[in-house]
Amino acid sequence: MQLGATLTRNDNIQALTKITLRRPRFRVLVPFVTIIIDIPLTDRFSYLIKGLLTDVVAVVPTGWIPVPLVKLLWWRLRRMSTKFTAIMAQYHAGTLPPPRPARVRPAPADPAAEPDPPPAPPPSPAPRSLDLPRRVGWVIQNIHGASVWRGELEAILANPKLAADVAGAPQLGSVLRPMCRLMAVKLPPWLRLPRRPRRPRPRGPKFPPAPDWLVNEPGAILKPDGTVWMRLGASTLWKPGCGQTLEEAQKFDYPRRIWPR
Repeated sequence: MQLGATLTRNDNIQALTKITLRRPRFRVLVPFVTIIIDIPLTDRFSYLIKGLLTDVVAVVPTGWIPVPLVKLLWWRLRRMSTKFTAIMAQYHAGTLPPPRPARVRPAPADPAAEPDPPPAPPPSPAPRSLDLPRRVGWVIQNIHGASVWRGELEAILANPKLAADVAGAPQLGSVLRPMCRLMAVKLPPWLRLPRRPRRPRPRGPKFPPAPDWLVNEPGAILKPDGTVWMRLGASTLWKPGCGQTLEEAQKFDYPRRIWPR
């Protein structure tokens, strides 16, 4: 390398030092390796609850939610985590008791045969006990950061192993359904409860019977539900030979309900 004739010896040494200290840069390509780890469902659910508890505690300084309500939510989440872990442990160990049978409501008895019920006691002056709101997704709406754990809950519900566990241990639904309500997550079909059959309603007359003079009135139209209709327009003045038929006169004279008023 020619550094020029005007460079001194020190300049030559510094220039050579700068040249020799340069190193070629190599680019190393490291392939991405995806490692699939099968985390147990109990650990994933516990991790979800711990994250929610952290967000619940962080909302206290903001004052958005009253402190008693925060404490109640904190204990409710802790009980959900403990109950979920206990049910899964008993299910896999084979010691889970069968679910309780559904309550069967007794058939309504004849009200005429029963004595009059006792008078209701006066309302208690004590204040009502504090309870969590029943609005769907109120945790997402009031706790900052809870929406992140909503995706984790949806991922847990998407695991096919959980569907098999709920089929074998229906008691898990008592934990997952309230959790989905808190986080505004749609219930999968395998987690929904069957609809209760509706009580048959006694079908009686919807309206009181019309008086006889109204039923026998010319032009009265009786309907199956007990109502009486009648045309009150120009068709009531129709006479034969007026230039139009009775059907044409009634075409724009719609009947009106006159019973009950």
